[in-house]
Amino acid sequence: MNVATWQGENRFTIDKVAEPVAGPGQVVVAVRAAGICGTDVHATQGLFPWKPPLVLGHEYTGVIRAIGRGVSRSLVGRTVGCEPSYGCGQCAECAAGRVSQCPKCVRVGGFAERVVLPVGNVHALPRGLDPVTAAMTEPTACCLAGLETFQMPRGATVLVIGGGIMGLVTMALAKRRGAKRLILSDPIAERREMARRLGADVVIDPTRESLRDKVMELTAGRGADVVCEAVGKPELVAEAMALTKPHGFFQLVGVNPKGSRLPLDLWDVHFREIRIGGAFGRGTAYRRALALMPKLGLKRLVTAQFPLDGIREAFAHAAAGNGVKTMLIPSKE
Repeated sequence: MNVATWQGENRFTIDKVAEPVAGPGQVVVAVRAAGICGTDVHATQGLFPWKPPLVLGHEYTGVIRAIGRGVSRSLVGRTVGCEPSYGCGQCAECAAGRVSQCPKCVRVGGFAERVVLPVGNVHALPRGLDPVTAAMTEPTACCLAGLETFQMPRGATVLVIGGGIMGLVTMALAKRRGAKRLILSDPIAERREMARRLGADVVIDPTRESLRDKVMELTAGRGADVVCEAVGKPELVAEAMALTKPHGFFQLVGVNPKGSRLPLDLWDVHFREIRIGGAFGRGTAYRRALALMPKLGLKRLVTAQFPLDGIREAFAHAAAGNGVKTMLIPSKE
């Protein structure tokens, strides 16, 4: 079968490898759709601590084609969403369901025609959810895990900085969790329009007007109840913190490069009692996110699809900030 192997920087090779075989408690999944994450792009830019050669891709769905010992044969042919990593099953992190923090975490890259996963990592899609849209369940779960770290204030004004998939999905989930007013800032017109369609009350082009002035105007000078930095740029963090109201929540959604330092005045945090949070990976939220997917209207976020052998072009497209979500289609099975 074919896999796309990241060789460093923006170099990929399409390699022939042996067909995967399901062991006890495992399934073979033909990958139907696999999304390119901002983290994947950051890795090719040297901004995330992954080392090549490596098969990337952690947002994917597929069809179960084979099973290992102890797995029901009735699962063969089922279309499933895939949790792309699993832990040792013995450490405290695994016991709490936080396998992303397991020191022995195994990550199974989805930029391949077929993968092997534990049967517990695959979940039937809800009725009416197609496999391409469902491939966005993993990033949706990451956004949900972050929002679940605090209780949404009643009648909250939520500001999201960044209109990529993480920002748009965070905004959509914030609305479902009780936010009353949604503000999204992004310099790309297509993403601002997407935000409007997903329920944004106010969209801001930060290249044409002052984000700070607009937010303060909308909030009577106090700032937003919840501010989510969804780009992953350290230079935006200080601005986002300044737009968080006293006793508000500041949420790190975008993945900043390893080694980044938090640019803040500790007295300011102390005086305004801002709570700072973040979530690494999907935590325990994948199944809850999958159940929500048919209700979120995210299908329109998939703006480009490429075959597996078009991975170099797909990454160039995603890295250029075109559209929202770029998908690879490794298998037509």
